[in-house]
Amino acid sequence: MAHTARRRGRPQLAPENRLVNEAPIAMRLAPAEKERTQQYAAQEGRSLGNFARLVYLKGLDQYEAERARTGAATA
Repeated sequence: MAHTARRRGRPQLAPENRLVNEAPIAMRLAPAEKERTQQYAAQEGRSLGNFARLVYLKGLDQYEAERARTGAATA
């Protein structure tokens, strides 16, 4: 029987919010960008991937807000 107990302190995510590890996206950073990313990730106790995803999501929200202001069509 499969183990189904939830980890304590971790909320159960809705299916649309669960991460899929099947096809990661590579991102190239200049050395200075990578250093900054590593510093911020360490300060927040996050992995590089988790921090990069957080910054990506914030940037995506900003990008979409800018497109909405200019009247550009979304996907």
